[in-house]
Formats: sequence, C-alpha cells, structure tokens
Amino acid sequence: MEARKKIMCPSSKAQPGAQLLGVRQDDGTVAILPQPLRIDEAFVETANAVAPAEQRFRFTNKCVESGCMQWTGTRCGVADKVLSVLDQLPVVEALPECGIRPQCRWFGQNGPVACRACAFVITHTTEAEWDTQNQGV
Repeated sequence: MEARKKIMCPSSKAQPGAQLLGVRQDDGTVAILPQPLRIDEAFVETANAVAPAEQRFRFTNKCVESGCMQWTGTRCGVADKVLSVLDQLPVVEALPECGIRPQCRWFGQNGPVACRACAFVITHTTEAEWDTQNQGV
C-alpha cells in the first residue's frame, strides 16, 4: 500500500519546523525560493522582532485541512479566492521555480494557474495595505 503523499500549504505561519518559501520584494510580490529552507525558533523570534514575519516572508508547512479556518470542507479557500481575482493580476507566463509544487495544495487543487498567482499572495498584510486594497469596496 502506497504511503499518502504529504500535501503542503504554501501560505503557512512562521513557526519552528515550517519552511521559508519566499521573500517579499520591494514591489510587493513574493520571490519564491527554488528550495524551501527549514526555520527554527531563533529565525521565528528574529523575524517577528519588528513586525509579523508573514508580512515579509511566505512559509510552507503541512496542509492541516479541517484544522485550518481556510478549509472549505473539500479544498483550500485561499487558493479559490486568489484565483477569483487572477484577471486583475499581471500576466505571468513562465511558472516560477518551486520546491513544493509536486506537494502544493494550491497546485494540486487548481494546476499551473495557481502558480501564476502565487507570487502575489502575502499571508499577512499591514493595516495600511489593507486600507489601500479595499478603498471603494
């Protein structure tokens, strides 16, 4: 009997044992690392010293499905929300290198189109960013 493949969440919290998936760039997008890097308590403490680490980095960890408030019962709601605004994002032709794609929840759920939106997802936005994004809504 084949072991069940571990599915990874590409938008997890900064916690020991998680992996650094990407780094936020000056333009607000996330540069996805070719291979994620495991983080420890020291990294989490340092990264959170000034502001929540999720404002500057993206992390990956095991998808916990029903243990996550974004789980719809059958799929990740974050991926669906991101894809619902894909037409408002710049067109990304080539998929970025990604060390978790074979296990990624978003890729498994939506295929390559999820990868085209991935660099635009920030796990934790600042209040000012939230206000700017939601003006007129």
